[in-house]
Amino acid sequence: MNSGRRDRAAALIRRGEAEAGAWRFRLDEAGWHGLVEALRDDPLPFVGLWSDGQGVHALFLERGESPLVASVVPETGRYLGLSSVRPAAALPERCLHDLWGIEAMDARDVRPWLDHGLWSSTWPLGARPGPVSWPPDPPEFRPVPAVARMGGMVQGIGPADGMHHAPGHLRLALTGGGIAGAEWRLGYAHRGLVSRLRGMEVAAAVRLVGRAAAGASVAHQAALCRAIEAATDSAIGENAVRCRVMLAEIERIATHLYDLSRIGRAAGAPALATCCERLREDVLHLCGQTFGHRMLMDLVVPGGLLEGDPATLGAVAAQVAGRVGGMLREIRRHLSWPGLAGRVHGCGALTEAVARELGVGGVVGRASAREDDVRRLEPGYRREWLDTGVRRGGDVAARIDQRIAEIGGSCRILEAARRGRMPEGAPRGVLRRQAGEGIGCAEGPRGTVWYWVRVADGAVRAIFPRDPALTHVTALEHVLDGADPEDAELIVRSFGLSAAAADL
Repeated sequence: MNSGRRDRAAALIRRGEAEAGAWRFRLDEAGWHGLVEALRDDPLPFVGLWSDGQGVHALFLERGESPLVASVVPETGRYLGLSSVRPAAALPERCLHDLWGIEAMDARDVRPWLDHGLWSSTWPLGARPGPVSWPPDPPEFRPVPAVARMGGMVQGIGPADGMHHAPGHLRLALTGGGIAGAEWRLGYAHRGLVSRLRGMEVAAAVRLVGRAAAGASVAHQAALCRAIEAATDSAIGENAVRCRVMLAEIERIATHLYDLSRIGRAAGAPALATCCERLREDVLHLCGQTFGHRMLMDLVVPGGLLEGDPATLGAVAAQVAGRVGGMLREIRRHLSWPGLAGRVHGCGALTEAVARELGVGGVVGRASAREDDVRRLEPGYRREWLDTGVRRGGDVAARIDQRIAEIGGSCRILEAARRGRMPEGAPRGVLRRQAGEGIGCAEGPRGTVWYWVRVADGAVRAIFPRDPALTHVTALEHVLDGADPEDAELIVRSFGLSAAAADL
């Protein structure tokens, strides 16, 4: 692709009025329309879309490394949507409308996502919340022509079918023994996180986001802390940097083991599932005994002031690396269970092109040959530590192999990080600057977590959380289309989908 076209969208964004240093720019309506048009040919990666009640903001990752935000003020409560050129923006557009009442024009989908008609008002975060209608309208699903044409049926899975599913509804159109279409309906686990965070003191806000997504507490708290530290011009000492690295890798190991155990159960490989469950319990038990939190909550705080002795964390890291690293051969042995290869190879394949189009990162993206690991941008990591590479199969087998490889990589990172020089340099104050806005990220076990925050007088004034779960929802619909219905649960579990994280 012509390099001029490749950089055109970023250049258009930078022509706007700088509102936050060198990374957020406000465009007028014509400038925003020009950006949307440029994105048709420019591969600038899209990350997220949100509102602060005044403007609409779109986050991109320039050259795969630098956050770049384009903002526009929707004068009439409407803006030109991005989903026509960035399909990954479709669900964020629906969330934005549900919460703020700001409408995306030319959007791929305008149906409600979070709002099921049971809230006390519509557009609760908007300047003028609207009334609700009663009774609520039934959910509207996309039509599936193949069902009517071929005489198929529609199967609904969760959340009220009596089974132990995540709080989400998966609708499968079945024809001729295969899935002719798949669609998710989430929002059941929405907890109003953005509304609750506004006005909170920064320390309380970091504590709350640690409960946002099970298995990614460290990632959410680290990403928000980095955003707050950027907004307040704070710095952290090398001790805190290395401690954050070790906590993140312990969390990655525990969550990968959890996801592998669920894959094993769905694939009919109980020995693999049991091995991973026992090993994960060993890790969580050690964390609970040492820190008081099995899920490592509240150990990452603004300013990097870690609750606990870095030497103690280093000892835990050594125990985790030794125990888990020593069991990897046993886990791989269980993968040779008869029949497992036939279940997972070729099952639920996500192509690199679709993964890139939808912005799927994390272990799922890397299993589809998409190199998207933001740990290379995080303080404390060295590029040579990130040596687990990518897989090209894109199927359940590739996602299993990627997780196991990353568990081994995390064990090596723990050993390297704990042996590094850890001087006691004290961090500067959390609120070196009283007001500002910042953006921060962390590579969580299932993908990149992003936070944008605006703070003033020690409190959060506006905030946006971006968890990778929303991109998993969209990608799963693509992957399930054409799959065997018997493989649906296995495919979903191989993604490690968290409905609660998607419903923030």
